Amino acid sequence: MKIKSIIIGIVTALVLTSCGSEFNLSKKFINRSPETQVAVYFPEEAQVILIQDEEGSYSHVLDSLNQDVFLDVMYAAYAEELGRYQVNVYIPEDPDQVQVDTTHWLVVLSKVEIQGLYTDYVDRLFDFLDEYAYTFALNTVNVASWFDVNDGEWRPTLFDEYNLTDDFDSYVTSDRKLGVQYHYNITPLKMEDVYDFAVFLGKRYAAYTYNYMMNRYIDSALKAKNLEPRFKLRWNPYERSLYFQQEGEEFIELRDEM
Repeated sequence: MKIKSIIIGIVTALVLTSCGSEFNLSKKFINRSPETQVAVYFPEEAQVILIQDEEGSYSHVLDSLNQDVFLDVMYAAYAEELGRYQVNVYIPEDPDQVQVDTTHWLVVLSKVEIQGLYTDYVDRLFDFLDEYAYTFALNTVNVASWFDVNDGEWRPTLFDEYNLTDDFDSYVTSDRKLGVQYHYNITPLKMEDVYDFAVFLGKRYAAYTYNYMMNRYIDSALKAKNLEPRFKLRWNPYERSLYFQQEGEEFIELRDEM
């Protein structure tokens, strides 16, 4: 057991040493965050789209949506969450003269698209012999957002989309007379859920923005030494910890096709 512990310790040390460049650079970026000023602009309105299903019906979940409130809530959550990363969100005196450099960022949410639709959810059950599939049409709110970021130069447009759906759960009971019985419950979306979704998205976008800029900093510093980053990192300000960034935990860069 002692030998095994020594081997594990050596392997861990080697891994940490090999990752040193990325982690050391990320720590430099995090330590200078209090010096960073971020001018943030959200659009005055979103594009709201109601999508009909094959029968011509559409979800009514967005019927009473106030898009001004939705965007205001999302902006407030975005600004507050960026503050947790110790960067300062401010409003420039002259929006046509915004300072941009490595510690002064301009973030523009250039487009927000909110879709109300039905999406099919397939609930699958298995027993020893068969597979059963039950399909349900759930109310869905899809929000897609396009961001443009400048820290001395315009970065590729950043994109993210995410779905909010009715809450769904199911279970199976067994009875001697009735046999196996399938049960399900759907809790429909309410408008307060949609506004809570705006809070979630604001926090999500803030994390994605900060981690995008941190990884850009790491990438630039390594390339100056003719090196390439081997992975991406994300910073959790609540735990004050760094993690390896996984697929699906970042914006999608939209690059122009050549």
